[in-house]
Amino acid sequence: MKIRVMTYNIAGGRCFEVAEKQQVKPEACSAVIAEYVPDICGLNEVDFHLPRSGRIDLAADIGKIVGMKSVFARAVTWGEGDYGNGFLSRLPIIGYEDIIVPDPTDKSEPTYYETRCILRLTVDFGGREADVIVTHFGLAKTERDESIKILTSLIDGRTRPLILMGDFNIEPDDPQLAPIYQRLHDTFAVYPEKFKRTYPSRNDLPRLSDVCRERGLKIDYIFVSDEFKVDKVTIPETIASDHVPYIADVEL
Repeated sequence: MKIRVMTYNIAGGRCFEVAEKQQVKPEACSAVIAEYVPDICGLNEVDFHLPRSGRIDLAADIGKIVGMKSVFARAVTWGEGDYGNGFLSRLPIIGYEDIIVPDPTDKSEPTYYETRCILRLTVDFGGREADVIVTHFGLAKTERDESIKILTSLIDGRTRPLILMGDFNIEPDDPQLAPIYQRLHDTFAVYPEKFKRTYPSRNDLPRLSDVCRERGLKIDYIFVSDEFKVDKVTIPETIASDHVPYIADVEL
């Protein structure tokens, strides 16, 4: 069965048409998803009933626009609303669980810390069940260590084909990713170029590092298990979010 997989950090539904002033505009990232017609789509930075985005259920609202079933997984509660990962699917979702990643005890790195979650689903791919994992790594190394511990355990214990996707917040040559590369295949291997940024979507965003501004970062991924053949990878240029979507056409 041929499957189109998309991972997309949607920045809380904010649109980046104007670099210095973002507006909550879910229809912008929805239009990108609708254009590329994925069978399944992992979402990062998803708001749920947060005042800043108008108290909407962002995953559900995007799902309605693009005609896909939706799931929201809470990572953290901020006041009256939640924030985390999401998932959209044209295929039957058999079940799912929201796994909270423990906060690290070591928070000495001078960066922003935030509780993360891993959304694990079972999806029916044309009569064959497969596991799909949506993750969003932290900015701190110790946060990422906690996510990788859980992910390697899930991968090692799998009994079905597996797709892992999300914003990992590190580049491919980072040693932290070695345990993932040892277990799964990076779909980017079929891309015709050696490098393609997935963040930022435009280089004039405020507060970018020099590296981000000059060349960008490749930090969004789709990994697959041995059961999948990777046919094609597409990384569209769009400013509907501060990330661009990453798309892999695979066959199970």
